[in-house]
Amino acid sequence: GIDKRLQSRVERGRMAADEAAAAVARIHAAADSSALTDCTVLIEAIVEDLDIKVRALRALLEHLPANCIIATNTSSLGVGAIGEGIGEAARTCGMHFFNPAPVMKLVEVIGGADMDPAVADTIEQIARDWGKQPARCADTPGFIVNRVARPYYLEAFRCLADGLCHPDTLDAAMRDTAGFRMGPFELTDLIGHDVNTATTHSVWTAWNEPARLAPAAIQEALVAAGDLGRKTGCGVYDHTSTPPVPVLRPGQDAANLTAAITAAAAPFAAAVAGGDSDLPAPLQVAQMRVLCGLFNEALWAAHDGVAAPEAIDTAMRFGVNYPRGPFDWMQALGAVVVDTAFDALAADVDANRFTRP
Repeated sequence: GIDKRLQSRVERGRMAADEAAAAVARIHAAADSSALTDCTVLIEAIVEDLDIKVRALRALLEHLPANCIIATNTSSLGVGAIGEGIGEAARTCGMHFFNPAPVMKLVEVIGGADMDPAVADTIEQIARDWGKQPARCADTPGFIVNRVARPYYLEAFRCLADGLCHPDTLDAAMRDTAGFRMGPFELTDLIGHDVNTATTHSVWTAWNEPARLAPAAIQEALVAAGDLGRKTGCGVYDHTSTPPVPVLRPGQDAANLTAAITAAAAPFAAAVAGGDSDLPAPLQVAQMRVLCGLFNEALWAAHDGVAAPEAIDTAMRFGVNYPRGPFDWMQALGAVVVDTAFDALAADVDANRFTRP
C-alpha cells in the first residue's frame, strides 16, 4: 500500500523514482515483537481506544530496549493515561500526525505530566529532521488543533441559525477574502458531521462545557437525520448536484443588527480583506464572529496552558492550513480593530462566548 502511494507521487512528479524505491527498501515488516530489540523509537498508530492501545503496547515492552521512546499518534486520548497504563509514563510521548501524514507538516508533540522532558525534545527533533513542523503542547483534551479549530465550525452554524448568511456565501467569504482553503460548511461536509460533532462533544465535555464550545443544534440535527456530508451525498450541501447546492437555509431575519455591531464589523472586514470589503453587513458580522471565535479560543488555550502562542500559530497554520496563526492574525489586524470587534460581540452575543480571558 505504501509502495503504491509512493509510485503515485512519482507519477505526479512529486517524488523521484529512486527516492521512492529507497523508501520502500527501508521498510521491514516484523512478524513478532522479538524483532524490536534494537528499536529506539516506537510509534503506535492504531485505533483510538485506550484499552486496545495499552494491551498492544504492553505486549511489546519485554522486547523493547529500556531507553526506547514510546510515541503515540493519539488524537483524543490522554498521553499520560497511555503511559501510566503501560507503566512507562516517563518515556511515553504524544506524536500526533495529521492526515494525510506524508503531506501534512504538523506534528503535535504532547508530553504527559510524568514524562521526561528530554523525550519530547528528541521527538521534536525527529519531527524536524523529517521535514515536519512540530508544536509542543500540554496533555489536555483536544491538544491544540482539535480545540482551537472548534469555533470555525460552531460559530458558522450559529451565524446560519441567526440568519446572517447562507452556507455558500459564508464559505465564499472565508475562502475569497479571509484566505481559508475551504469554508466552514464545505469543510464539515468533507470531514463528516458525525466525526465533527463527536470531536466537539469530546472537547466541550472535557473542558467543563463552556458555551464557546457547545455543540451546534443545526449540525446535531444533520447527524440525527443521517445527512453526514459528502459520504452520504447530503449534508449542508446536496452533493448529488454538480456543483453541490446548499440544502440548509438561514434562520431568523438578521435585519435587527445593531449599529454597534455593524460599525465594528465594517473595519474588521476591511482589515481582513486588506482593503475595502464588498461583503453585505450581515456577512461581515458573520465573518467577524467566526474569526473572533477562533481568536478567542486561541487566547483561552494559551491562558489554560495548552501551548505557547507561537506553538498555537504553528499548529493552526500547518495542521489545518489556516492562512495565518490566530495570534499573528490579531497582531496584523491591529489592537483597535480587534478590541472593537470583541467589545461589540461581547455586548451583542449571548452566553459570554466572546469574553476573553
